[in-house]
Amino acid sequence: MHHNYYFLRQLTQQLRERLIGWKLGVCFSQNKDELIIGLYNTSAQSEFYIKAHLASYFSCLQFPTNFHRAKRNSVDLFSLLLDQSLIEIRQFKNERSFWLRFERGGLLFKMHGNRANILLTEGHQVTEIFRSNLANDYSLDIVSLDRSLKVGQTDFEQAKGDLRKLYPTFGPVPLAYLQQQHYDQQPQSQQWELLQALLAKLEHPDTYYLIEWKGKLHLSLLPLGEVIKTKTEPVEVLNEFFIRKIKRIRMDSLKGQLVQKLEKQKKQSTQYVQKNQRALEKLEGGLQHQQMADILMANLHQVPEGTTEVELFDFYHNETARIKLNRQLSPQKNAERYYRKAKNQKIEVAQLQKNIASKKEWLQQVQAHLDYLRATDDLREVQQYANEHQLLDTKADTEANFPFRSFNLDGYVVWVGKSAKNNDELIRNYAHKDDLWLHAKDVSGSHVIIKQKGNQPPPPYIIEQAAQIAAYYSKRKTDSICPVIVTPRKYVRKSKNMPPGAVLVDREEVVMVEPKLP
Repeated sequence: MHHNYYFLRQLTQQLRERLIGWKLGVCFSQNKDELIIGLYNTSAQSEFYIKAHLASYFSCLQFPTNFHRAKRNSVDLFSLLLDQSLIEIRQFKNERSFWLRFERGGLLFKMHGNRANILLTEGHQVTEIFRSNLANDYSLDIVSLDRSLKVGQTDFEQAKGDLRKLYPTFGPVPLAYLQQQHYDQQPQSQQWELLQALLAKLEHPDTYYLIEWKGKLHLSLLPLGEVIKTKTEPVEVLNEFFIRKIKRIRMDSLKGQLVQKLEKQKKQSTQYVQKNQRALEKLEGGLQHQQMADILMANLHQVPEGTTEVELFDFYHNETARIKLNRQLSPQKNAERYYRKAKNQKIEVAQLQKNIASKKEWLQQVQAHLDYLRATDDLREVQQYANEHQLLDTKADTEANFPFRSFNLDGYVVWVGKSAKNNDELIRNYAHKDDLWLHAKDVSGSHVIIKQKGNQPPPPYIIEQAAQIAAYYSKRKTDSICPVIVTPRKYVRKSKNMPPGAVLVDREEVVMVEPKLP
């Protein structure tokens, strides 16, 4: 109800008692959709500030006790009124607008929700507006803003108790307050009495409420929902409401951003686990390379030379097995080929199991983050938690001509060299000693760097994805599995006589991955 007519008439009454005769000292803007109006009283040596926050997502007035203007990026507005005395504060009848009238003009506060605006008036004409996108405000007819709502009991009876027609100024809170008293279930005479009691509360409130109603914070003249705080003055309650509401908006925005990001990571991670689980089941469920090699070795005399496929008895499963062959190899060489594949297959199975376990562990962390955020309603706690767990996006280099390929893997920045000379530049000028360096083993390819993020090493699944990138940008791009070296940048060195892109690695670990992009 902070824009409700009944609250605004109480607010303007308090401002009228305090500010008549004061002069306009400053009127400026230093933030988008925010206007600062400062009045001063020379005899009392006092200042009074009005901050009009008029964003489309939330508009409200606040009255800070003091205000420090920024040295830059501020602009003076409505200079016609400077040093003029305030001679009238007029609340328009049954309208969400009021007028600060000075000696040679005025400021009209049009508090219409997401279309709220402040207009400079000369006489009864609008000559300037604060929010320029609301151009229709230039044609506002100030004379017609007062609205008469004379409602007698006869009018009430003819309208059959439909308050929306009789009192368009009420808004949702007063109507809900009446429904709380079973208004619709009462006879018409009792409804009239309830209405008169409500009007008395709205027109002569002695308490102002901050309430939580339908999941939102409201300023109210009536106790409805959960009462959070009470005040006795309009300016005081509006200041309290503004601070709480801005914090709530910032918290909802931050939580929404974090939850959306985490839900996306949860979905992607779940799909990743499911995909790798299917690949693992396929590897473990079919005829294994080791078994094919054993079957071939046991039946070498039955395998003809130069054939691409053979059917042999599978003594592991007690059935006939069909085994593909390389026609250019002898039966024994084909068996040896399957033994080599079996070795890689074991590595691949182990890698898949490791990846699945790592991602499931990450999923548990993501779910823990989501549970915490959904249970917390304190902005400072949410900010601190997000910073501690590095949940907010970090700014990577976004220069227009950035020399490397760049990837963002769940907040970890990965850079990839584009050529031999470019690889040298990457490790020489852009990589920190504790960044991780990756490269496909024993073949030419791009150097890959995982940028350090805090003091913690990247989780295994991030290293695996970066290794997949390194394998993809190498001569082993088309292989089903590729070994990739992983080591901190400090263990990678280059001598003067080495060709572009060539390096020596003093210490290394090797991971087996499928070459692909994330």
